[in-house]
Amino acid sequence: MTRKIVNRQDWLTARKDFLEKEKEHTRAGDALAAERRNLPMVKVDKTYTFEGPDGTTTSLADLFGDNDQLIVYHFMFKPGDDEGCRGCSHVGESLPDPRHLNFKNTAFACVSRAPVKKLEEYKKRNGWTWPWYSSGDSDFNYDFFATIDEARGKALLNFRTKDEVEAKGQTWWEGGDVPGYSVFLKEDGEIYHTYSTFARGGETVLTTLMMLDMTPLGRQVGQYGPAEFKLKDEYASA
Repeated sequence: MTRKIVNRQDWLTARKDFLEKEKEHTRAGDALAAERRNLPMVKVDKTYTFEGPDGTTTSLADLFGDNDQLIVYHFMFKPGDDEGCRGCSHVGESLPDPRHLNFKNTAFACVSRAPVKKLEEYKKRNGWTWPWYSSGDSDFNYDFFATIDEARGKALLNFRTKDEVEAKGQTWWEGGDVPGYSVFLKEDGEIYHTYSTFARGGETVLTTLMMLDMTPLGRQVGQYGPAEFKLKDEYASA
């Protein structure tokens, strides 16, 4: 793309025109966030357990700690894998210190199907501090659309059946884990599932991409998106 070279006044004129579009986009995002907060929710009746870093069994309720809200990131790390998904690993680089979320009455945890020993080793390698739990072979990933396996029940990819996905000309995910977020609310002693998002739904958390979006060259990523980024220990030393 060839960019025009102009004087400062013309640049200011173009920038102010574009600012109006940015403001419109921001207001639309605010309205969407308000609508998201008012989506209906589903009571979680099933008991889900996870293995924590110390090897103890932890319940979904325990993941809340003293908070009323819980955000779970479904980190792709299958039981037989030696390391986590590269795209999810880049998400891991963008996640905030959980204390910021705790300050706003919200807990955060990553959940994967791999054994907790593998999770802890990979977490240590990358210097991450957020809590990471193993759901093992429990129903958690399957019930919350983070693992697709038709043998384990109705399989949905981004909330659509295989027929719905293919009717849109898109490719069905032939089994396995998918990355995404699920949100839960604890109210009057009960737990509710309020929201989940997959595909590009969690993209705004990726600060690297958001910053690159401000540049003339943009994201410069191909079909593998965030998975193209290296782990920190793979970059040449400064």
